[in-house]
Amino acid sequence: MGHSRRGRILVLHNRDFAAVDDPEFASRADVENAARDVTRALVSRGYAAEMLPVPADPLAGPALVGDIARQAPSLVFNLCESLAGDARHEVVFPSLFELAGVRYTGSGPLALGTALRKDRTKAILRACGVPTPAAAVSLDGSVPAELPPFPLIVKPAREDASTGIWLRSVVANAAELRARVAEVWARYRQPSLIEQFVAGRELYVSLLGNGATLSALPMHEVDFRDMPAGAPHIVTYDGKWDPSSEEYKGTRSVRATVTPALGASCAAAARAAFVALELRDYARVDLRVAGDGTPYVIDVNPNCDLSEGAGVCRAASFGGLDYPDLIERVVAAATARYVSSEKESMHGLREPRATKRRARRTAADDADAADAPPPAPRPRGAAPAPDEGRPVHARGAVGRARASRRRAR
Repeated sequence: MGHSRRGRILVLHNRDFAAVDDPEFASRADVENAARDVTRALVSRGYAAEMLPVPADPLAGPALVGDIARQAPSLVFNLCESLAGDARHEVVFPSLFELAGVRYTGSGPLALGTALRKDRTKAILRACGVPTPAAAVSLDGSVPAELPPFPLIVKPAREDASTGIWLRSVVANAAELRARVAEVWARYRQPSLIEQFVAGRELYVSLLGNGATLSALPMHEVDFRDMPAGAPHIVTYDGKWDPSSEEYKGTRSVRATVTPALGASCAAAARAAFVALELRDYARVDLRVAGDGTPYVIDVNPNCDLSEGAGVCRAASFGGLDYPDLIERVVAAATARYVSSEKESMHGLREPRATKRRARRTAADDADAADAPPPAPRPRGAAPAPDEGRPVHARGAVGRARASRRRAR
C-alpha cells in the first residue's frame, strides 16, 4: 500500500459470512459493503486506504495482526464484527491490537464484549442511573419466577442486528412468554432477555468523539405507520433485512422532530450510556420514549453500521456532514485519542514497538487529523439529506439493506 501525507489506513472487516450456513446471512454479509464504502470515503479525502478481509481461519488472527504491526499503518479502521460466524468473537482483533500496540478505531474489547451481552449492559446502565426498561433473564430456556409486568419483549441476549426479533417477540401473557423463551433457546442456545416493552417512539442517537468532544448528531426515528394492522411497533430481523417482508415495507427511517426538552433528555441518556460502557470514537444508542416522556435506553451499539446510506450516515447528513466528513470525523476522534493517551504515558512508560516504528511517519498525520476543522455547512441548493421516506434498511437489495446495524435490538 502506498504512502500518503494523510496517512495509511487499513479497513479491517470479517468475511465469515461466505462460508457459514447462517440464517442471519444478510446482516453478517453487509459488513463488506460497509468496508467498501469506508475505503472509498477515505481515498476521496487523500488517505492511502485499502480493505483488509479477515482470513477464513480464525486462528490466523495473531499472524495477521503481527503483519499489520510490522506495516505500522497510521490506523486500522476496525469493522470486524464476528469470527467463524460468531459475534461473540468480535473482541478478538481489538484485543490483539491492544497487545501489539496497533492503533484502531472504535471501542475496546471490554466495551464490545459487554455491549453484546444485553443483560450485562442493562445491569451497568441501571447501576449508573441510565434509564432502561426493567428486565429479567432466562439462562436455560425456562421462565424466571420474577418478571416485569406485561407486555414484554423477548430477545436473544447475545445477538445483534435484530437477530432473533420477530413480531411474536412481544408477548402479552405467560403462555406466549414460555413459547418465545423456548424458541430463542432452541434456535440460538443462549440466554433470553425478557424486557418490559415500552410502547412509544423509537429514536436513535448517533454519537461522535470522546470526552469533552463527544457530541450527538441530529436524531432519526422509525416511522411505523405502514406496519400491518395490530402488529407491534418494533424493528424485526425481517423488517431490517428482508425487502419482501411486510415489516420491511412498513418501517421507514425519518428525521426525528422533537421538542428541545425531549431532544436534550435523549442526548443526555445516550451520552450517559456511552460513558457508562466506556465506549470510544462513535456509537449509536437506541431509545424508546414512554408516555411520560422518559427516554429509555433499549440498546447500545458501539460498532454500529457506518456504511453509506445507513442510519448514522443519515444522522450525520442532518447535521451538515457528508459521508466522507463522517468517516473522517471517526478517524480524527481515534487519532486524537491516541495522541492524548501517548502524551499521558510519556512519563516512565515504554511505548509499544508498533508505536515507535510509526511515530516519525505519523506525527504530521496526527496533527492533520486531530485538528481537522469542522466541515462547512451544506450549501443551499445541495442535494437534500437522504432521510424522509427511506426504508429502515435503506438499501435496495438484501446485501445492501442495512440501515441501523450493529447492536440493533
